Amino acid sequence: MPHANPSRRLYFLDNLRAAVILLVIVFHIALGYMAPPLAWWYVVDSQTSAAFIPFIVTVDVFIMPVMFWIAGYFTLPVLQRKGIGSFFRDKLYRIALPWVGGVLVLAPAITYMIWFSRSDTPPPYLYFWQNLFFTPQVFNHAHFWFLGLLLYFYFFVGLLQALRPNWLQKAANPVPPSASFFCCFTLLCSAAFFTPTLFLPADTWFSKLYIVSFQPARLGICFLYFLLGLHGWRHSWFAPASAYRPSLRNWLLLAVPATLLFTLYRLGLPAAPTVLFKAGHALLHSIFCLSLFMTLLCLFQRYLNSSSVIWRNLAASSYVIYILHQLIVLPVAYTVQKWNFPVLPKYFLVCAVCLLLCCAAGYAATRLLARLPKPN
Repeated sequence: MPHANPSRRLYFLDNLRAAVILLVIVFHIALGYMAPPLAWWYVVDSQTSAAFIPFIVTVDVFIMPVMFWIAGYFTLPVLQRKGIGSFFRDKLYRIALPWVGGVLVLAPAITYMIWFSRSDTPPPYLYFWQNLFFTPQVFNHAHFWFLGLLLYFYFFVGLLQALRPNWLQKAANPVPPSASFFCCFTLLCSAAFFTPTLFLPADTWFSKLYIVSFQPARLGICFLYFLLGLHGWRHSWFAPASAYRPSLRNWLLLAVPATLLFTLYRLGLPAAPTVLFKAGHALLHSIFCLSLFMTLLCLFQRYLNSSSVIWRNLAASSYVIYILHQLIVLPVAYTVQKWNFPVLPKYFLVCAVCLLLCCAAGYAATRLLARLPKPN
């Protein structure tokens, strides 16, 4: 039976992170079934449908901001408890090494699936790794871009901790966020999204420096949500004695029309939008993202702030699941790629198989890693 949380641990944030990572898996699977097919996706199925477009364009907005907010919320208590040196030694093993290893070893294998799944005579893998993967046209971090960007954000916080530690201390008198605070935050996110779209399409990826990979239109939003997580911890948003209790009803009343308006606007966006269209896209993107994010926080705080066996294991293995999931999703997608089967049942079957395999692999890998000696 789940047990209520009598302690200070915020189980609902652990559970929210685990749920979002499972959502990342079904989102990545859906990319292979979208019509028109995505030329850059790793495995594209023979059965595709435009029915996946609304799901993809909406889920794509909020899943990573949620991840960056949760990372930001837990950064300062760990940093201030361990100190800068111990904090970054831990991040070296938990973030930097998986990021570098993922980019150099796993991302090439993941990207190779584009050639392997589309051609009867793909180039030999070693030739692809040596001669094609590291070219500017092909190189990418796969899903490990999140770890690289997060590491840079940690460096920023570490620098602040060294130079201005008082800026990062718990506020003596926390002030609950007001409507004007969220309005200002939305406008900042809108400006951060809008400015790069004046020069690049909104979905453009940038990986040409090799040491970082990101979407310019989303970079500012990711950083702002990370900072919002820092702000939330400093002002004790979810501490037991906190005066801040976000209203599920209010955020849900905003999220429903924001979802509808953003989806309709995004689907109707022209191929070459005007500046006014781009500004509207940025504003609706930011409103929708914030309303969904806060609605999820309220839902999980109210209904999933406990630790059952399933949620506890999912939360403990969610990070490993994120790292490993493409190594499971893509082979499964390739196996059924040419099956002449209705697209929606096929998609749900692949989702069920991949979720089970990813959870099992994450659980097994987490148990194995727990037995290894811990770095000093």
